[in-house]
Amino acid sequence: MQEQHVVCGAIPAGFGAPVYVENPDAQATDLRGLLQRYPQLPAGLKSAHQLKEGGLRASNLFRPDAYVLGPPQLVAVPGVTASPGHKIPGWDEVVFPPSPVYRANQAVAFSSRPGADEAEAVRRAAIGWTQDVRDDPDTVILAVSTIGSPTPSTTPRERAVPYEVALTSVSGRKRWHQLINPEWDERYLRQIQRAHAELGTLKGAPCFRQVADVLLRKLRGKRVVTYGRNIQYAAIYTALEYAWAGDNLPNGTVWAHTAASLPTLSQSRWECARLRHGEFDNDWDSAEGHFALPPEEPAANTLDRCQMTAALLHRMADPALRYAELNDRAERAVLDGKSHRPRPQAGQRLSRITASRNAVLERSQGACENPRCPDPRYTSARSRNGSYLLEVDHIDDHAKGGEDLPRAMIALCPNCHALKTRGTVTEEFRALLRTTALARHQELLPDAR
Repeated sequence: MQEQHVVCGAIPAGFGAPVYVENPDAQATDLRGLLQRYPQLPAGLKSAHQLKEGGLRASNLFRPDAYVLGPPQLVAVPGVTASPGHKIPGWDEVVFPPSPVYRANQAVAFSSRPGADEAEAVRRAAIGWTQDVRDDPDTVILAVSTIGSPTPSTTPRERAVPYEVALTSVSGRKRWHQLINPEWDERYLRQIQRAHAELGTLKGAPCFRQVADVLLRKLRGKRVVTYGRNIQYAAIYTALEYAWAGDNLPNGTVWAHTAASLPTLSQSRWECARLRHGEFDNDWDSAEGHFALPPEEPAANTLDRCQMTAALLHRMADPALRYAELNDRAERAVLDGKSHRPRPQAGQRLSRITASRNAVLERSQGACENPRCPDPRYTSARSRNGSYLLEVDHIDDHAKGGEDLPRAMIALCPNCHALKTRGTVTEEFRALLRTTALARHQELLPDAR
């Protein structure tokens, strides 16, 4: 109990990014050996906070280039009464919490936001990831529910522990669903009743150490997709530590004999559907400098959450469902008064709805939508940033009241766009584009008004 240990909250093993430490030789002798398991942090990698202090942001905060352990913090672990008359005293731990770092030479101005083509490329990458995940036979979806507090000062009987775990296939078919007894006394277990788990059933469930090996076998070699990777992974990580060490471990502890959890967890690839969902939605959060994270929808249990994630992946992978979702967002934006609002940019221009533009590009699938285009598919080649070489235009001038909705917009190759914008455009040609856009709209959205 008096020995110092390295404490690192849920070190990301299997996240696809290296883990570094800073100045391990400057730490105490009993910490140095464990820290030297990790390479030194290379120059040029900065945290998001360090970049922001310099007026910069990572080009994509959702894609860390690495993780770094530290800087160290001293955490007081409270004592606990193990039995009447027997109290285990508290002690101090040196904590090296892991945090993401990014290449400073690839950072951009914090105030900048992705351009339309860059944002589209990010969204396309999210769609491509979804399709790859759904095609991968090794993909499983994981959800974990926990109860308790994750703060380091929490007593052992109030620590955050899993009480339910579920695994499904990528289609949402149940692979494993298990209630877990957190080994708390009844006054704490009563909290779980609010989370749809019966107290009696939970008390009769196995504890985590009894099911840990079964869960790890089911995860080994798999592509583990979760909605909120950091939280779900940390729950498994700290539960394994508690099961193997039988101690109160604030923030997750790396000891010489418990570090085996890292190679075990690294046998799986851990990926986050929530981050990809944010990229797919394409809503930029200017205050935070990244795409906004969608809220997690309420679910009855972990199996329901897995199936909701499976439904999300299906929606992101299917072109007709993607188009319907974007069209719905565009219509809501119009109803909320977000269309045709003046905005200053090199003179007075009108705001445009991003979802409408994305919907039209989705509908086009990389081909010019002008029925008279002599080579509509040459634009299916991508630009350097992965976006389609197409230009989305309002069939009737936006500035003169043309609808900012997918049914009234069209994707054109540069040649056809120039013809429509600067050529001699007859009403017959506009009518052809209107008919084409509406027909394509109704084909993907049969009940469209």
